[in-house]
Amino acid sequence: MAEEDNIVTLVDEETGEELQFAMVDGFDYKDKSYAVLITLEENEEDAEMVILEEVEGEGDEILLQSLDESVEDEIYDYYDQLCEESLEEDEE
Repeated sequence: MAEEDNIVTLVDEETGEELQFAMVDGFDYKDKSYAVLITLEENEEDAEMVILEEVEGEGDEILLQSLDESVEDEIYDYYDQLCEESLEEDEE
C-alpha cells in the first residue's frame, strides 16, 4: 500500500472542518474491526491517536465512525494491551 493510500480525510460533522489522518494500524475486537489513525501535524509531538470503528457501507465501501462512548475506554485499553504484547514479542 502506497503511503498516500494510508491518508484518510474525515469531516467534522459539527464544524464541517476537514481533518487529515494517517491510518497506521487496524485490529479486530469482539467481532468488530477498528482502524487506528494518527493526526497529520507538522510538529509530530502534536499528533494524536484516534481509534474508529470500521462499518460496511454500500457495496464494498468501508466507513469509519466514532466509537460509542460506552465502549471507548474498553477499545483503547484493548489496543494498549495489543501494543504491549507486540513490544514484548519484539524484545524476545
